[in-house]
Amino acid sequence: MTEQAFTALLKDAIRYNQLERYFKVSSGSIEEIASHYDLAPDIDAIKRDLSDSGGLKLSHAQRRMLMTLVALFDGYTADDLFEEGLGSLSRIIQSMDRNNRELMADLILSYPGWG
Repeated sequence: MTEQAFTALLKDAIRYNQLERYFKVSSGSIEEIASHYDLAPDIDAIKRDLSDSGGLKLSHAQRRMLMTLVALFDGYTADDLFEEGLGSLSRIIQSMDRNNRELMADLILSYPGWG
């Protein structure tokens, strides 16, 4: 797969899980980016919502996908933010619906960082 395919999958995962508010783009909107390099997790927004008395207002599946997406950018940051390590991979998969499991598998397979 190409980097463009990874970028398209990343945008699909963000849109499907309604996580747009937790990502920032270098310019324009998520829809307009041409490369995943133009996108980054908004760590400050995630921290604000995590520290709120109600925590993240996400379903388990959305939270797990957010954790996975942040980990693709920086695994240490994801571990610190969500206080969960790689051992939670089985919980991540179990909490996802079929669409999210397929998106996650495709993201992992197309991840350009493996090369």
